[in-house]
Amino acid sequence: MEKQGLDYRNILGEPMTRMEVLSQIEQDEEVYEKFYQLPAALQEEMLAFCMGNQGLKITHDPFFKYIFNPTLHEGRLSEVVSLILGEEVEIVDVLPVESDRISEKGSLLVMDILVKLKSGAFANVEIQKVGYRFQGERCACYSSDLLMRQLSRERAKARKEGKRFSYKSLQKVYTIVLMEKSPTNYWKFPEDYIHHARPVFDTGLELKLLQEYYMIPLDVFKEMPHNKLNKLEAWLYFIGSDAPGDICRVVEAFPEFKEYYNELLMLRYKKKELVRMYDVYREALRAADEGTVQLMIEEQQKEIEEQQKRIKEQQKENQELKVQMEKQQSEMEELQKELERMSALLANMDAKE
Repeated sequence: MEKQGLDYRNILGEPMTRMEVLSQIEQDEEVYEKFYQLPAALQEEMLAFCMGNQGLKITHDPFFKYIFNPTLHEGRLSEVVSLILGEEVEIVDVLPVESDRISEKGSLLVMDILVKLKSGAFANVEIQKVGYRFQGERCACYSSDLLMRQLSRERAKARKEGKRFSYKSLQKVYTIVLMEKSPTNYWKFPEDYIHHARPVFDTGLELKLLQEYYMIPLDVFKEMPHNKLNKLEAWLYFIGSDAPGDICRVVEAFPEFKEYYNELLMLRYKKKELVRMYDVYREALRAADEGTVQLMIEEQQKEIEEQQKRIKEQQKENQELKVQMEKQQSEMEELQKELERMSALLANMDAKE
């Protein structure tokens, strides 16, 4: 794990053995009980972090909010959103999310935060463990929900101030989606890690339309070559990767990130707080929309079956092509033999003459 002059242990702390970590966990009855209630995958994740072998997954809701809480850490989330939008924004409020959209079985939404910007615009930032099916339809629905929430607030504000409501007061709503594992259609664009959409008229007509979307596949991003990290790329690695090599690379490019990693590092030595945060994440997963998960499973299974069918058809075509090529090869060999026989016959005739 040696990383280009920067020792990952300077960021993740001195390593510990698995037995040492387990011994510490077992010393506190509450920590012990909560730890063994976690799914096996989360147990291993927590152990690897406490051993100093990897970082924490910032894509998990409790850890994301631990680092990006605007009340405690003013400016961090504003900077990330600014870099994504390509314009300077300031977050002035974190709003309650009215519906629980976190889903179980390690597949769907793992973080969802709604913020109000200084301009009055709303931005919904969410992280999905696996990209949703019907993403376009879903994003359109939640974007519309954001717009209606802003509309309700502006109308209430106008009534309170004794003013007449005007649609001119409405600001943009941004839907920002980061995916740990993105659907296959994103891999058709291996050189793009931000997909920005906003409605435009094909005639060039200009109207102030309010809904914009930013789709960011973190897995595609990590597969791309990044010779020199810019600030947004550093943040995306910080959010999307717990690998020591990526952590070292981020700190080498932007030393101020060491402070953020150190905040997480402190959780290695606060097992009670750490296991509580994992337990919050586990409980959120249990509050899943099973119907949505089941629909996705069925749709994905259908897609897998269709792909398998296409593969079998392709294999059959390849087999038929192979047989045809072997037949043509055999015919060519027979023709070659016939030509050689005729050449020998002509040679004999010339010799007799």
